Amino acid sequence: MEFCTNKTKQATRILKKDPNDPNANLSMGLFYLKQEDLIRAIPYLEKAAIANKKQGNLWYVLANAHRTLNHYNESEDCFKKAVDLEPDNLEYLKNYGLFLHSANRIADAITVLKKAAELDSSNYELHNDIGVLCHTIGLYEEAVLYLTSSLEINSHYMLASINLGHAYIALKQLSAAKELIDNLWPMHNQNPELIELKKLHESARLKESADVDIDTDLTFSDQHFQISTLKIIKSFGSRPEMTERVGLSIVIPIFNEKENIPILYERIVDVLNNLHEPYEIIFVDDGSMDGSREALQMIASESPEVRVIQFRRNYGQTAALSAGFKYSQGDIVITLDGDLQNDPADIPRLLEKMSEGYDLVSGWRKHRQDTFVSRKIPSIIANRIINKLIEGTGVQLHDYGCTLKAYKQGIVKNIHLYGEMHRFIPVFAAWLGVRVTEIPVKHHPRQFGVAKYDLSRVSRVIFDLIVVRFFSDYMTRPIQFFGKIAKKIAGWGMLFIPLLIVLALFTPLNISINTILILTALLMFAVLQITSMGLLGEIMMRSYFENQNKDYYVVEKIINGGG
Repeated sequence: MEFCTNKTKQATRILKKDPNDPNANLSMGLFYLKQEDLIRAIPYLEKAAIANKKQGNLWYVLANAHRTLNHYNESEDCFKKAVDLEPDNLEYLKNYGLFLHSANRIADAITVLKKAAELDSSNYELHNDIGVLCHTIGLYEEAVLYLTSSLEINSHYMLASINLGHAYIALKQLSAAKELIDNLWPMHNQNPELIELKKLHESARLKESADVDIDTDLTFSDQHFQISTLKIIKSFGSRPEMTERVGLSIVIPIFNEKENIPILYERIVDVLNNLHEPYEIIFVDDGSMDGSREALQMIASESPEVRVIQFRRNYGQTAALSAGFKYSQGDIVITLDGDLQNDPADIPRLLEKMSEGYDLVSGWRKHRQDTFVSRKIPSIIANRIINKLIEGTGVQLHDYGCTLKAYKQGIVKNIHLYGEMHRFIPVFAAWLGVRVTEIPVKHHPRQFGVAKYDLSRVSRVIFDLIVVRFFSDYMTRPIQFFGKIAKKIAGWGMLFIPLLIVLALFTPLNISINTILILTALLMFAVLQITSMGLLGEIMMRSYFENQNKDYYVVEKIINGGG
C-alpha cells in the first residue's frame, strides 16, 4: 500500500506540470481502479488511452468500466476502438457481442459474434449462442444452421440439441423435431428441458393446423468467454496475466499434508501444461499445523498461477471447498484431495466427459484403496442411502464422497455449503437442473500423512443427509414434513392403545394403562419437538448464511490473490 501511495504522489506531481503525461495518467487510473472508484479512474485512463492510440487493451478496460457504470454509449465507443485496433482479438469481439446483446441490439450482436465464430470456428458454444440470438429475432432458418453447426462440432452438446428442437418447432418442422427428440429420449428422458421440449412438440402436433406458439426462450451457453468487468478492471496493470480468461481452476483443500504438497503440485502442473489452457491452482490451507502452510507459501512465491487461501483454524473440508469456489475464476472448476490418493492424470478425462454436454462430472473410486471396515463399508452404505433418498432427482452415483470432480463455474457460484455438505454437491446441482454424470477414476493408497476421516464422520453425514432430504422436498412446505411425522406417531399410538387395554384387561400383568399412555405420549412429543427444533435450526442457519451472504470461516491471508 505504501508503494501505491508513493507512486500516486509521484504521478500527482508529474500531472501538475503536464496534465497529459500518459504514464502518470495510467498510474492514477490504475490506482483508482484498485480502489474500485471507476468515476475517478476513467478520466485518467482516457487520457492514457488517447496518448497510447495503438493500445487496444486500454480501450477494452475503459469499455468494461463504462459498462459497469451503465454508460452504454461510451462503452460502445470504447469497444469499437478496441476492436478496430485488434480486429482479430476474440476476447474483444465476444464481449462486445455480449454487450450488444445486453443492450437488446440483437442484430448487431449477431454480426459481431459471427466475426468471432469465423476466428474461432471450433467453439460450439459460440455457434449455439448465435443460433439463440437468430431465433430471438425470428431468423429461425439461420438459427437451425448455427445450432446444427454447433452439434457438428460437438455432437454430444445437449444444450444445442434442445435449442435445435425448439427451432424446428418454430419452423413447424415437426417431423424433424420428433426425430431429434426420439434420438435423445432413451439416454436423457430425465432431462427436464427435454421433457419440456417433448410436451411442446406434442402440443404443436395437436394444433398443427393452427398457429403454434413459437415464442420460446432458448438457452444460452455458460458463455465461458465472458469475463466479469470488475475483475478485468481491478486486476489490470497489477497482474496482467489475470486479465486473460482463466480456463481451469484447480481447488485443493489441505490439512496437514506437508509431504504430499510438492509432489501433488508437480503432478498437477505436468498435466495442466499439456492441456494448453490458462489455469490457476488454489490451495486452501484448512488450519494446518505440520508445516503445510510454509510449503504452500514457498510454492506460491515462485508460481504466480498459484493462490493460497489460509484459514485461521480448521473448519473442515466443506468450508475449504466453499472458499475455493468463492475465489475461483476459471470456466471449469476441478476439485481433488491433497493426499495424493486422487490422480491429477484423470483431469483430462473429466474434461473430455464434460465436453459431451455435462455440467458436472464426478469421479468414482471404483477400485478404492482404503481400509475395508472403516472406510469402504460406511461409504457403500452411505451411497446407497443417498441414492434411495434422492432417486426423484434423476441423479444416481456410485461415489458421492470422491473429491475429484469437475464443475462448470455457474454451479459452484450458485451453491452454498456448510456442515458436511460437500459430498452432496451433485444433489444440489441436480436441483439446479444441470446435467450430472460419473466416470471411474484412479485411486491410490495413502503414502504420507494420516487419513482425516474415520467412523465418527458417519453420524454427521447421516444427519446432513436428513437435512438434504428436507431441503429437497419440504423446504417450501415444511408443514408437509412435520405432518407426516405427526401422522406416523399418531398411527403407532392408535395401535398401542388397544394393545395396552387388552393386556391390562386379559392378562395378569400389573399394567397401569394411564401411566403407560402418559409415558408414550411424552415420548412422542419429545421426538417431535427434538426433530422440529433441529430442522427449524437448519432453516435459520441457512437463512443466516445465504440471505446475509456470510461465510462461516475466517480467511487470514490470500497469497497471489491479485491485490
